[in-house]
Amino acid sequence: MIDLSLMKGVRVDPANRTARAEPGVTWGDLDRETQAFGMITPGGIISTTGIAGLTLGGGVGWLVRKHGLTCDNLLSADVVTAEGKLITASATQNADLFWGLRGGGGNFGIVTSFEYRLHPHGNVLGGMLLHPWDKARDLLRFYRDFMPSAPEDLGVYAGLLTAPDGQPVAGLIVCYSGPLEKGDEVIRPLREFSPPMADLVGEIPHLAMQTMLDGAFPAGNQNYWKSTFLTELSDKAIDILIDCASRVTSPLSAVVLEYYGGASSRVGETETAFPHRRAQYDLGILAQWASPAESEQHVKWARDTFDAIQQFSSGNYLFNFLGLPDDQKIDQVRAAFGQNYPRLVELKNKYDPTNFFRLNPNIKPTV
Repeated sequence: MIDLSLMKGVRVDPANRTARAEPGVTWGDLDRETQAFGMITPGGIISTTGIAGLTLGGGVGWLVRKHGLTCDNLLSADVVTAEGKLITASATQNADLFWGLRGGGGNFGIVTSFEYRLHPHGNVLGGMLLHPWDKARDLLRFYRDFMPSAPEDLGVYAGLLTAPDGQPVAGLIVCYSGPLEKGDEVIRPLREFSPPMADLVGEIPHLAMQTMLDGAFPAGNQNYWKSTFLTELSDKAIDILIDCASRVTSPLSAVVLEYYGGASSRVGETETAFPHRRAQYDLGILAQWASPAESEQHVKWARDTFDAIQQFSSGNYLFNFLGLPDDQKIDQVRAAFGQNYPRLVELKNKYDPTNFFRLNPNIKPTV
């Protein structure tokens, strides 16, 4: 293992609206530096996530509908290749590698510096709307019907989870990043769907939005995640998800739906290595628990839920959600890249023909 966690440098260029960051930086680190200048680059939803893995795998978060994926905002990267050479990848230098880094993961080298495009960004209207469990079915149907026409300034995740008091609940996590004077009007349909048991949405700093879920994913817990894109969020698919969530084996686990579209869908499927550009729902099955002795039952719940929803899977997978290396199948790795997979194999043959970088969702060389 090569540990880059001590490489924590961040340099913001407010005049050119760019930032350069080293691979040991987390999103919390980067957000604090860029927000000091009133700017942001779209990142993840947990502040302790490293910028490197998220960027190289595509990168989805609260601002994906407004500003696209994290990799869509990557301007250049300094890379150490398997041969030990230091090169720069950008639109004008080693453009083939730059294409592959934007979604192809750590298959081609070690990135020692990321340069991002920044966007002006201030406070948001964000928080959670929680509903009782008996509203779960209606809430997911509402979410399905509402999101395709929602403004791109609005990001909303839907979740089936357990409240701190142990009660199962259904919720929406809201992040509106447009003009704040219009925010209440934009999210009014979310509030009017049904009176929530808890309305925690209000004006907050972006940094508060980015750390809102940190407490739900503390360091040291056991995690096992499964994910797939869905061809449709039909009534039957919703019923299956609710049934599986009702049989969850840990109060820390959750089922989450994310709808993308917007700016991320205006990039062509072959413009970057990340191919999943059509507006669709990504399903996250997030098993989490405290004791390693309980692993078998919680992993089984995640796998059973994944298997139950397969009839609605598009057969596509989010690279960063592929799971543990020993749980991967080569067809899932191929599906994570779709039509871009052959081109990625060519890049692997060029930059890492011995498959030195292989402890990952692996693109195998053919030379």
